[in-house]
Amino acid sequence: MRNKFWVWIFVLYLGTGVVHAQSLNEFVVDGLEKNDLAKNLPPLDTLIKMAKANSPRLKFFDADYEFWDGQITLARRAWLRNINLEAGYGYGIFDNLSNQQIAGDPGSQTLFSSEQSRYTVGASIKLPLSSVFNRNREIKNAKAEAKKSQHQKEYAEWELEQLIVKQYNDLLKAHRLFFINASIVESYKLQSIRAEKDFKNGVINLADYTRLQQMLNQAIRAYESQRAEFLIAFKALEGTVGIQIEMY
Repeated sequence: MRNKFWVWIFVLYLGTGVVHAQSLNEFVVDGLEKNDLAKNLPPLDTLIKMAKANSPRLKFFDADYEFWDGQITLARRAWLRNINLEAGYGYGIFDNLSNQQIAGDPGSQTLFSSEQSRYTVGASIKLPLSSVFNRNREIKNAKAEAKKSQHQKEYAEWELEQLIVKQYNDLLKAHRLFFINASIVESYKLQSIRAEKDFKNGVINLADYTRLQQMLNQAIRAYESQRAEFLIAFKALEGTVGIQIEMY
């Protein structure tokens, strides 16, 4: 009975004609060419540029580099923390020395008071040895951290490029398989219509007709599974790029 079933499948294909087999193959080939997703997606280089522009990870490294670049400037100017300038202002009644006292006359003890404003300005410098000897080391450390952040960004960019290329090709593969599975389902549907007529006319029995329906159901399940894979691959690429991908 199983051999009879496969013979019937072969006859069914012959019954539809060699032209049908060729047209189905041409349909798949032409359909893949006309529905090539790569023609509707932005170019790969454009996707990579968009991913880099929207990557939170790369933005983190940019901010980290900016921070350490600022630390270099701060380390170079750290010595300014040891210089103090002070200024003061006072207004009121002050006791002042007489001219004799200013001239150095020891016998004069007279003070006189007057209402006036007074300004004071002063400067001081202190140079701790740690600031002197550690300055160059602090500058070098800040430069090393800035350079490390820059290299980390370059490596992250390389990783991002590799991920985009993989997801891009996974999407194209998923789309092609999705289209092929859709074609297989359509082919089985045509066979099912023919088989239903042959079953009613007694050409095939119920077991063969049921088996073909099971094959159709399996093809539909494979189609739905591949459809889900295509959508997942598409959303994964959108997530990495960081924006909604517009089709051309």
